[in-house]
Amino acid sequence: MGHRWYTEDYPVKVLIEPQGVIVALVFKTHSHLLFVTRRFVGYRRIRTADRIVARAGYSAPGSLELIRRTYGPGGPAAS
Repeated sequence: MGHRWYTEDYPVKVLIEPQGVIVALVFKTHSHLLFVTRRFVGYRRIRTADRIVARAGYSAPGSLELIRRTYGPGGPAAS
């Protein structure tokens, strides 16, 4: 497995790992994530408190899968 680089300079967080890159803009209630992976280039909005990237082991593809399982196709509900 390759190296990972992660920075948590609030409110911008960056994850660079062999399978992709995530750039996150983090706010109190929601985070806006920009993904660049082999299978997906795009944007997802998630609830900050869900800690998706950490729960996915700081993996870009794992984060996308966890977002899909957690929120379904519609994304997080408005709160």
